[in-house]
Amino acid sequence: MSGGQPAAEAPVVRQPMLNALLIQEPLALEDPLAEWRWRFGGSARLVALSRAGDAFLRIANGQVWWLDCGSGTLTAVAASVAAFERLLTQPIEAAKLLMAPVIEASLRRDGPFQAGICLGFTLLPVLGGSYALENRWRAPAIEHFGLTGEIHRRLRDAPDGTSVRIDVVD
Repeated sequence: MSGGQPAAEAPVVRQPMLNALLIQEPLALEDPLAEWRWRFGGSARLVALSRAGDAFLRIANGQVWWLDCGSGTLTAVAASVAAFERLLTQPIEAAKLLMAPVIEASLRRDGPFQAGICLGFTLLPVLGGSYALENRWRAPAIEHFGLTGEIHRRLRDAPDGTSVRIDVVD
């Protein structure tokens, strides 16, 4: 503490909260990340899907990478699956990786997540949207991962600042 003010409390993840942050139920699709294979190849294996709509993958060398479906970026987070699992036991790291504050806000606003549901984006961050709850909606995980993968694939060669028009067709 400095100046008599309490230090700001860092977000933490407590058990069983960790369970609410991960999609642990089976999805009705063998490869929910099929639309992302262009980004990380066929040898990457799914380690975990988060309620925040992100994925964690084990690549060929054993490292675990975080796929941020909002930005389309891949970031190395652990040297192995075991190291990733240990990371998730660290409250501050787990809160950051699994976007605990936005998930907790969603739980307060809308109650528990139904099976196979994650937070999608009204406007993807890569297109100018934010990660805040106000830009999120509860989406079927299979649709979220499929749609975000397809959009990022189509945008991959577009220079930053390119105007984008998306037509939604029923």
